[in-house]
Amino acid sequence: MTGDRSSGIKSIATFKYFVISAIVILSLSIQSFCIESTAYHLLLPVINSHAVLSKSLLSLVLILTGVLIIICSVIIIFSTKLNRANRELRERNKQIEEINKKLQETNRELASQKEAISREYSDSEKFYGMLIQSADDGISFYDRDWNLKYANSAFYSMIGLSREEYNSINPADLIHPEDKEYESKRLEALNDKDLFECELRLKHKYGNYVNLSSRSVAVKNDNDEVIGALTISRDITRLKQVHEELIKANIEAEASNRLKSSFLANISHEIRTPLNSVVGFSNLLLANDITEEMKEEYIEHINYNSEKLLQIIGDIIDLSRLESSQIEISYEETSVNGIVNEVVEDARNVIRRNEKSIILNVRNEFENTSDLIFTDRVWLKRVLSHLMDNAVKFTLEGSVELSYALDNDNLIFRIRDTGIGINKENLGRIFEEFRQEIDGHHRPFEGLGVGLTLAKEVVERMGGEIYVQSEKGVGSEFSFFIPYRPAGGSTRIKPKVNIEDQLSLPVNWSAKKCLLVDDNKDVLIYLSRILQDTGIIIFTARSGPESLEVIRNTPDLDVVLLDMQMPEMNGIEATKEIRKIRKNLPIIAQTAFIFEDDKDIILEAGCDACLIKPIRKDHLLTVMSGFIKSIDLI
Repeated sequence: MTGDRSSGIKSIATFKYFVISAIVILSLSIQSFCIESTAYHLLLPVINSHAVLSKSLLSLVLILTGVLIIICSVIIIFSTKLNRANRELRERNKQIEEINKKLQETNRELASQKEAISREYSDSEKFYGMLIQSADDGISFYDRDWNLKYANSAFYSMIGLSREEYNSINPADLIHPEDKEYESKRLEALNDKDLFECELRLKHKYGNYVNLSSRSVAVKNDNDEVIGALTISRDITRLKQVHEELIKANIEAEASNRLKSSFLANISHEIRTPLNSVVGFSNLLLANDITEEMKEEYIEHINYNSEKLLQIIGDIIDLSRLESSQIEISYEETSVNGIVNEVVEDARNVIRRNEKSIILNVRNEFENTSDLIFTDRVWLKRVLSHLMDNAVKFTLEGSVELSYALDNDNLIFRIRDTGIGINKENLGRIFEEFRQEIDGHHRPFEGLGVGLTLAKEVVERMGGEIYVQSEKGVGSEFSFFIPYRPAGGSTRIKPKVNIEDQLSLPVNWSAKKCLLVDDNKDVLIYLSRILQDTGIIIFTARSGPESLEVIRNTPDLDVVLLDMQMPEMNGIEATKEIRKIRKNLPIIAQTAFIFEDDKDIILEAGCDACLIKPIRKDHLLTVMSGFIKSIDLI
């Protein structure tokens, strides 16, 4: 617009210059003509001119006048047009100035917006940069040639490397050998689908492999051309471990459920079988036409199967106590030969009862001078009993041999049999609880499958180890060792004390008084019948408060047999109240709880002794003999 305005002004100035020049030239021409005409008239008389010249002069003047008029008209017309053009130019100039002002304002606004956008872009770039750097997932960008152009801190920290360390190695060397096709698969997937997802293992700086969940997407420009790829990687190592642990736990849970079902079926069979004999032979005893021999046979069956029931229940409880660390190994002076003799005698009884043609051998390689040791007598006997029971059970015919010897600082026991043997693939699970080589209803042999588990747990708690060697159809050998702890300086083997022989003499507790306290009527009847032959005077009570009343009214009581679990007032509370009445009155607790800490609580409450139910006659009389002296020994 400014250029048009300048050219217009220049044109007008040129036109004015031209008109003025024309007028000046015309004026000078007329003036020159007039001078020439005057001179001509002055010379006219001299040269004797006549009127023709006057006419020519007049014509010339008229022509010049006309030209002058035309020129003036043209000047007026052009002046008018020039004035109009000037007005238009001034108006257009004002419009241009207004447009320039608006353009300047627009430029200022654009500059302000540009500055704001630049500032916003800079802030956004910083924000997204901080966001990417603070992400826990590894974020990396590769160009079209798969060169790493950018990666955040998490990408490097996942493999324990710094940016400089990563750039100094070949990234392909970090990939696990089994994942070497990762790069080729990623390239193929990005070319075909613009997306690639997989799991990848990369080698950590410290040598272990890190599991990554990787997701790559193709990055394209406006022309839809691939310019690179963006990869997001997440460390799922811990997640994989948890997943594997969950799978393992699920497998174990399923196996445990199957084992539980098998156990319930087994325990139902194992309990019902001896219980059937107990109930059946007990009913047969009610018959009137049975002989004494038949009665003794029935009673023997009842006693044997009752012992089996107690053993089953005891094994389950003992296993639970071992797993919950509620059993402690206690050490006392014990004769190794004495324990072996008892175990062997029990095994001979089982062989005779089952009418098996098995030869039982004992090989003593242990020096008599070292027979006495410090060990847990009860648990050592239980271990040997379980191993001997298994050997006899799984040997249909042939021999079973128990040998024991001293090897350096260890006492070693071996039980070898010529039984059915165990397949080698099953040796690894033979010590698992509730397991037999053949599970389920197809088991050819009875048993819960807890004996070997108990034996292993006890031996390990005693500081030893247990082993098994077996061949199917040939036989098995179980061996274990425990630390040898010699006891005392005695060189003699202590003779075995038989409680039945000790109590074979009649016991006379006449004039002695005993209080039986139990809320169960059957227990009171049973204990009264046991003590009936001793001549002791018996008082009974069905509750704690009733027992306190009897003690207050009978100041010469000699002993109290007190049940620990009763309504209203339990045995612990009753003991404390009895001690307030009779401080020195002997109190013998009777309980079905068999945990060691329960026994300690009972004794700490003030009881003098503790009997575990079911109570046998010999045990009861032995314990009571410690508090009641026989008046008349015959």
